[in-house]
Amino acid sequence: CWKNRPNIYTQFGLIDIPEGDHRVKIDRVTVEKTRRGSRCFEIALSVSGYHGKLWHHLWYDPNRISDCERTFYPFFYSFGIQDYDLANYTKWKGATGAVRVGYEWYGYDVEAKHIQFLYGARRDRLPPWEDAPFDSDKDSPSGFPF
Repeated sequence: CWKNRPNIYTQFGLIDIPEGDHRVKIDRVTVEKTRRGSRCFEIALSVSGYHGKLWHHLWYDPNRISDCERTFYPFFYSFGIQDYDLANYTKWKGATGAVRVGYEWYGYDVEAKHIQFLYGARRDRLPPWEDAPFDSDKDSPSGFPF
């Protein structure tokens, strides 16, 4: 099972962000509204020390407030967001928090199966935010390594 040998997957570039706890920063938030009146907040997260990103969806259904509270509050606590008004989601960009990432096989591909938001002591014991190291192959303006 790959969970016992994660180095093989990171060594060959199959997984850019390894399993475990990571400091993250909100890179982008987009909102889509469904026909039933629910809203989906798609959150793109930059990961400290890595080039890859994680995506997480938070669903808000006005008919199921208790379910929404169970998913939104850990997110708010992790990023230190004190304004719980969802209309102010544009202010979330740049906030720093923490997540625990786990992977699973999905067909023939490996995907981030779950992201758990960390807060309190679990978040605080992670190292501070660190930009990804410069990689001339990935970071060149033209996309070419020369």
